[in-house]
Amino acid sequence: MCSSSDVVFRSRWLWSRFMPQLSYSPVKGLYLYGGVGTGKTMLMDLFYEQLPCSWRKKRIHFHAFMLNVHSRLRKHQGVSDPLEVVALEISDESILLCLDEFMVTDVADALILNRLFRHLFGNGVVLVSTSNRAPDNLYEGGLQRDLFLPFIATLKERCVVHEIGSAVDYRKLSSAEQGFYFIGKDLPGLLEAKFQLLIGKSKARPQEVEVVMGRTLKVPLGANGCAYFHFDELCDRPLGAADYFGLFKRFHTLALEGVPIFGLHNRTAAYRFVTLVDVMYENKARLLCTAVGSPIELFERIVTVGDAQQMAPRTSSRSRKNDDLDLCVDNELGFAKDRTISRLTEMNSKEYLEQHSTLLQENHWQVRE
Repeated sequence: MCSSSDVVFRSRWLWSRFMPQLSYSPVKGLYLYGGVGTGKTMLMDLFYEQLPCSWRKKRIHFHAFMLNVHSRLRKHQGVSDPLEVVALEISDESILLCLDEFMVTDVADALILNRLFRHLFGNGVVLVSTSNRAPDNLYEGGLQRDLFLPFIATLKERCVVHEIGSAVDYRKLSSAEQGFYFIGKDLPGLLEAKFQLLIGKSKARPQEVEVVMGRTLKVPLGANGCAYFHFDELCDRPLGAADYFGLFKRFHTLALEGVPIFGLHNRTAAYRFVTLVDVMYENKARLLCTAVGSPIELFERIVTVGDAQQMAPRTSSRSRKNDDLDLCVDNELGFAKDRTISRLTEMNSKEYLEQHSTLLQENHWQVRE
């Protein structure tokens, strides 16, 4: 008995035998890259919003897009070429695909991107994307990167690559607020008190949110659209983008206690924190937190290879400080930290918080007690 995906695939295959098709989209896409806060996402969103509503178009964060791809692949297990079926489904839904924050860190993503996008481009899909990295620097230092390199060639062939060269981080020009990001190593009871002010008369209790494939995420305390976590509960456990997207479908505000200084000893937690901030920013969520240092101080021990080489004479001396022993040399994290620092700064600005309040009034989130 044939599955629905088999029927769709065979129908499309038979039709393609009779109808001549282009081997690629006649229109090249656009790959915008550059430093943080330079307006890449704003430009892409302006472009997207000006297109007619009748167009088959999709605007999605890269994390969410890849989660969707892997979910579809699981659904089509057993098909001879599930990637081709997934590409057919995506191209049936959207001829224009806008991907924000193209950043490849997962080997599972890296190994399928070339075949996936060759199918998509062959189906006529046009890609518009933003990234902090130039195409040649994507997945730099990643496992089995040689298998990823053909995708870079495909990307450069099918997209116009343009750098946004501004040195100004416009997110940091917003009006800073001091009421949601608290710095200190010992702030007993502070976050709980602020959290209670936000939830008002609602009673906080443990909750669960649906994530993907029947999985759930336990929320230690939640009420009135606000969730309370200790840092370790959200970033020092095997969680990822899927869990965070599920969380912010239900909650518009996160109270996060005890964000640490990041270094070699907690590099994995740093990656999760970067992903958490990306997902919060994408969902326009509000962050209330206590942290050991300012956003810049949190990431001072995270450096790129280039930064480390410049520091080498100092760090190789016998008199180096203990802090240098915790230095984390990681290109992906070293580049991503600038975006996270920028976003944390903007998320604490008057403009961002006012936008959050407006969305809250419009019932943007599915708030449930």
